[in-house]
Amino acid sequence: MLIDNDEIEVSCDVLWFAKTNAVMDETQERLFDRLQLIRVGDYGGTASTRLAVDEITAIVRALRLSDVEVGLDQDERALLTKLTS
Repeated sequence: MLIDNDEIEVSCDVLWFAKTNAVMDETQERLFDRLQLIRVGDYGGTASTRLAVDEITAIVRALRLSDVEVGLDQDERALLTKLTS
């Protein structure tokens, strides 16, 4: 699945949330490191990348954790919908 720069930003945010809550697993850590290298600025950048199935699952787990702990904003909810559709 292809995600754009804005979705990369959202992914990095929720993966960071998992890390700061000490629940980041190996796949999430690898993905966070990979996405950090390719993201461009905050929103509206030109980066994009394809996610493997295990990477999609890793982001979904982080999004669900964030939803339970603090709730999701509009961008996070949109990414969750895209990744689970």
